[in-house]
Amino acid sequence: MHIAICDDNIADRKHLERLLSRESDKRQGTPNLLYVDSYGDWDNFFHNPFLYDMFFIDMVSKPDLAKKMVLKLREMDIDAPIVMYSSKIDYESVPGLPEDIVFMKKPYIPDPLPELLKLGDAHVIGHIETIPLHCPEDIHAIAIRDIFYVYTTKENRFMLCMKNGSLIEIGEDIGAIQQALAPYHEFTRISKKVIVNMKLVTLITPFSIMMQDYREFHYSPFRYKEMKEAKASVDDYQ
Repeated sequence: MHIAICDDNIADRKHLERLLSRESDKRQGTPNLLYVDSYGDWDNFFHNPFLYDMFFIDMVSKPDLAKKMVLKLREMDIDAPIVMYSSKIDYESVPGLPEDIVFMKKPYIPDPLPELLKLGDAHVIGHIETIPLHCPEDIHAIAIRDIFYVYTTKENRFMLCMKNGSLIEIGEDIGAIQQALAPYHEFTRISKKVIVNMKLVTLITPFSIMMQDYREFHYSPFRYKEMKEAKASVDDYQ
């Protein structure tokens, strides 16, 4: 889940970053890690707000800044959960805010975060394309956009590498994963044991493919032309 912190108090902003990092640590071994970006001003934040699945907002440098940010997000049809934390401004008493805003009061403390984050998790499942996979036993919704590659180990275990570098063992075999990913053109099964996200391939040789993390996977040289065409197709589509 991708989270944006919008807070022009740098100390508070850093504190919430630490709290969310601890919440992410609790999710290690699952695909539900938290990716957190922090912003202290309007311009940097609105560079790409569509990336985020949840927002924590308290902007007080101007009396109506936080309200304008929230209304702008909704005008852009971004319906991810927004939590407004009141400090100098009591947002709950501000007229004209959307009805779906969640209001909290500072300071940032750990206790409410797990329940608040469930709102973001629900948004990811409902709005981001996912596939259900056993990780390794419990079913989790894996965001398609976060899948890096899948491979089979020498011990015949099936490992999913996420874009952030985390490895997750999954219960499904490589054939089942290939079938689940079939609707998404960016994924190519390059061998019996490996599926890669072609968007994240940096180099293709007649014998191997290199990923952005420098991991190399080998494949049949007879498929070199096919691999080049698959990569070109994905790059052209972006």
